[in-house]
Amino acid sequence: MNVKKVCIFIIAMFTFVFLNITEASEIETILRVAVNPNLPPYQFVEDEQIVGLHIDILNYIAQEHKLVIEYVSKKNDTEALKALANGEVDLILGVLNGNGYYNLTDNISQSSLIMVASKQNAEAIKDSIYYGKYIAAFEERTFDFSFVHELRKFRYLIVSNQIMAYEKLVSKKVDAIVGVRNSILYQLERDNFIDDYTIINNFMLPIEYSIEVKNGDGDLLNKINFSLQEMRISGEYENIYNRWINEDRYIKNVALERFFRISLVSLAMIILLLLVALRINQMLKKQVYEKTRELQETNIDLEKQIIQTRNYNELTNLIVENSPSGIIVFDREFKITIFNKSASYLTGIKSIVIGENILSIPLIKSVLGKIINNIFREDTIFLNEEVKIKNDNEIRNYRYSIYKLFDNESEVRGAIFSIDDITERLKLQQKVFNEDKNQALNQMIAGIAHEIRNPFMSIKTFIELIPLKIRNKNFQEQLTEFVPREVDRINNLIKDLIDYSKPEDNIKENIDLFEIIKSTIALIEPTLNQNKINLIIEKEGRHIVYADKDQLKQVFINILLNGYDSMIEKKKLNDNVEMNMHIKMWGEKDYSIIQVKDEGIGMTEEQIERATEPFYTNKPQGTGLGLYLTKQFVEENGGTILIESNLSEFSQITLKFRRNYEK
Repeated sequence: MNVKKVCIFIIAMFTFVFLNITEASEIETILRVAVNPNLPPYQFVEDEQIVGLHIDILNYIAQEHKLVIEYVSKKNDTEALKALANGEVDLILGVLNGNGYYNLTDNISQSSLIMVASKQNAEAIKDSIYYGKYIAAFEERTFDFSFVHELRKFRYLIVSNQIMAYEKLVSKKVDAIVGVRNSILYQLERDNFIDDYTIINNFMLPIEYSIEVKNGDGDLLNKINFSLQEMRISGEYENIYNRWINEDRYIKNVALERFFRISLVSLAMIILLLLVALRINQMLKKQVYEKTRELQETNIDLEKQIIQTRNYNELTNLIVENSPSGIIVFDREFKITIFNKSASYLTGIKSIVIGENILSIPLIKSVLGKIINNIFREDTIFLNEEVKIKNDNEIRNYRYSIYKLFDNESEVRGAIFSIDDITERLKLQQKVFNEDKNQALNQMIAGIAHEIRNPFMSIKTFIELIPLKIRNKNFQEQLTEFVPREVDRINNLIKDLIDYSKPEDNIKENIDLFEIIKSTIALIEPTLNQNKINLIIEKEGRHIVYADKDQLKQVFINILLNGYDSMIEKKKLNDNVEMNMHIKMWGEKDYSIIQVKDEGIGMTEEQIERATEPFYTNKPQGTGLGLYLTKQFVEENGGTILIESNLSEFSQITLKFRRNYEK
């Protein structure tokens, strides 16, 4: 009796467990899918439903695997990624390959980027594509900086999605768009605009869309990839694709002719492929996972090779071949790998030198001979170095830079050597410098002449009194004290003027900034005094800098004369008013600061921005080179310049130089 009860109990338990297992196996899995509905005909909203090619593909896969799909609309990829990371969704549908996604399925659709414009403007846009006259719209996530070398002067507008790009085009807010081929053509066909627009560039970049799977869900990733393979083999993918994207709509005549030409061949091939597919279907199922992984790895390698090739071509075409500078690229053994036309012109080498040692070129050997062993050291930098080379009894000036090249493992594999002949540029710079210097010199001579005249008159008076007061002791003391003092004063003025007017040597050395300022003040102070302009000087500490003395003297002369001219212009309104010019000098850590402030007419914001442009001036007789040269000389001596001003109130120029404590 007990045995019978036990048997009945076991049978009941087995039946209960079996029924529950059967019921559980029939429960369908629910997947929440994030989708950006702004990509017709792939995924978009129609009659308040999300439809499209991607939707039908995923629905087919879900049906095959008894999955229930709930679509969650997201405005953009950022929101979709956040939802995936937070567990709000399980998948993201229609993400663009190559945009930083990692758990991607095989591609679910492919297309390409095309440029579309109205037929009315198409030819004009083609002719002007490099001149920045027209505006093109891009979708943000399809924008690739590889376009920059093709469209580097084509103004562009970045939008959020393909619908917005299309709307910018048809509303005439842009002249052209770069968009996904099937999406743009679908929208043009839908709105009956297909005859009004044309394709300017038919293939700019391939585009692939995939499904992003939640990190760690490898089973779902494999399941989707397997289903995509089966759909392509069985032809179901093509059926779904053709329901949404029919090339016959866009290239009617071409497609029709092509269809009649290859229809028989295609039919035979399809039949053959179907027969072969039936035989190898089971084999493919076993190998699809491994093959898919191998293909993904191959695709990554190919993408890297494409990027490397594209970068190499851009380097060759844009930097090397079109560079006005001589460009020579060489490896660790100093063998030349690239030698551009400008390098050939500078060196006088007409023959092919690829593979030759860089030191076999006489000019390059003269430039690099002393530093050749230091080029590849980690602690060496050669940037805008200048050197003088004697060629055929003529001294030429060259400026060169060396940039190290690194491989994927950050090891130095070679270098780029850039060289320019700056001889004529330096001659022109010296000519402009001398002209500006002469103009400043003429302005100062008028003030100094008046300053010299006063001591001469006093000395003359003393000389005329000698016969009358030669025995007067007080007169003798005044004569011996006053005349030498006035002669020294005249001598110092003339000495400073001669020092300023003599040709510069372009020699950098340790100099005392205040000594330079004092010698400059001696030249301009007489002119300031004649016009009731007070000079106020404030100085803190000693300031030694490594710079070219003559260039800095020209800098201070230009700044002080500009301030003087500005105050003279303001004094035209009231000649009796006294004005002040302030010169302050102080230190901040390792820097010396010099600030010159005048109380002149000041400048507008536009005038401040353009003040250091060459040939820009507000003076009737000005050359427009004073502040331009001032900025250039300051920067050549390692300094910076800041210009501040308020119209009708003041102008203030602040110079900053690195101190040198070695003196």
